[in-house]
Amino acid sequence: MKRQGFTIVELLMVIGILAVLLGIITTAATASIRQARTRRANAMKQTLQNGVMAYRQLKDKWPGKLEDWAEQQNKGTVGYLSNGDYDKVMQELLKNSAGKSVKVRVMDPVGLLVMGATGTDGKSGGVDFRSAATKNGPYAKRMSTSEMTVIYQKKESGKAYRYVIEYNAESDSVTVMTQDDYWSRTEALAGEHKSWRGAEVWY
Repeated sequence: MKRQGFTIVELLMVIGILAVLLGIITTAATASIRQARTRRANAMKQTLQNGVMAYRQLKDKWPGKLEDWAEQQNKGTVGYLSNGDYDKVMQELLKNSAGKSVKVRVMDPVGLLVMGATGTDGKSGGVDFRSAATKNGPYAKRMSTSEMTVIYQKKESGKAYRYVIEYNAESDSVTVMTQDDYWSRTEALAGEHKSWRGAEVWY
């Protein structure tokens, strides 16, 4: 008489094999998601960097009244924009990138992740600029550029954080970086420059 079905040992072995396979797949998927977030964050960082420089060349000033901010904060060489100042720069960049005429755009905003500027850092979310700027987007109403700020997603958690904008008074130059970039450079900068921040603190 032929045996039918599986023994408990055989079932446990199958379950164990499936659990191992599931663990491998989950690990691979998580690593892939993190790599994708990192690649997108770096790509957006470069887009913003190019946009800031293009704005400077086109209008002979920095976006978001960065020059006025830098002039007031003349106590040091290197400065980092606080949340409110950062949002002003991003809103000015987006405003000058959303027009129909390609000739007057300082950057291509498609692909940038944006959120409402209020209470952004550390929250989950972020939506493509095009989706946020259209009536059929995920928001209840179309968002204007004056309401947005540009964010990136942390590779580990996927939560939204602002980039950091560094202004160097000596070279009159601007660098866009992630917050991880900033923290990795803080110790090196401390030994070479007198660092300072605006009145608000980003985190």
